[in-house]
Amino acid sequence: MRFRVALLTFTLLLPLAVASAEERTPRIAVAYDIGFKGDGGFNDAVSKSLALAKQKFNLVPPFVREVPTSGTAVDRLSKLRFLAKNGYTLIITVGSGYRETVRRVSMEYPETQFAPINDKTLGQLNISNIYFDEVEAAQIAGTIAGAKSKTKVVAVIAGSEEVNSAFATAAKGAEVLKIPFSGDGSSLSTSLGRADVIYSLWDRDAKVYESVINRTLKTFYIARNPDQHFASLNSHPRVIAVVEKKLNKPISQLVRLALEDRALIDVIESDRGIYGRSFGVANGGLAYKLKKGQPAVLKALKELKG
Repeated sequence: MRFRVALLTFTLLLPLAVASAEERTPRIAVAYDIGFKGDGGFNDAVSKSLALAKQKFNLVPPFVREVPTSGTAVDRLSKLRFLAKNGYTLIITVGSGYRETVRRVSMEYPETQFAPINDKTLGQLNISNIYFDEVEAAQIAGTIAGAKSKTKVVAVIAGSEEVNSAFATAAKGAEVLKIPFSGDGSSLSTSLGRADVIYSLWDRDAKVYESVINRTLKTFYIARNPDQHFASLNSHPRVIAVVEKKLNKPISQLVRLALEDRALIDVIESDRGIYGRSFGVANGGLAYKLKKGQPAVLKALKELKG
């Protein structure tokens, strides 16, 4: 099996609309999620990638700006309006909390490009959705789970139908439990039964992770970063792998095109008018880390690569 790479109907690198006859100066801003820098999650991942881009493209204030949020709808709205009004031609937003704000402000300022990170929801030409292929990530996780399991029962938690299917197909030879989850962890361990390798898409808190590492049955966990800032290869011996969303290339590509007064506009979903770019293994957006001493897992991943 080969890694899944999304087919893009065509790619547009469009010059952004200019509001006046005067040539505008490209300026870039990042609106972070609650917690700002130091959250260990997407805020930090974007911040580190932006630091590399600033160095690469010699960006200094006021041509690049980073702003926090208190998390309220009013604060998010005022921050994005302020940035757009003050000539920031690309505004990168971190976290789904900005979704409605981006939808609204992008219509108010059609000459400004917006780039929501880890999303593919908003359909508009001045919105560059930066999306990481969850189906391909599930293929990687399913391959790891199937090769690692001793009981030959594995589980995927809180995944979509498409993600669950990809995980199950990749977990060759194992029974796959597809478990919904809405935040109540009281009966989770019982629901897992004999499953001894878990891949969870629940990222709001550490309930699933804590349930897995505290089970009497020795159960292993496949983490997702930076979604799950609480789980890493070093956080607990039962974390055997991490599927990583890599921000360096997405941020670098967004910045480079913004400085050329262009936008990152691949067709991600033509029927919904979703533009931006989908990132997977092939274009440097997905990777994985493994704990040492797992030869069967390594062999299975090599076969997945083809």
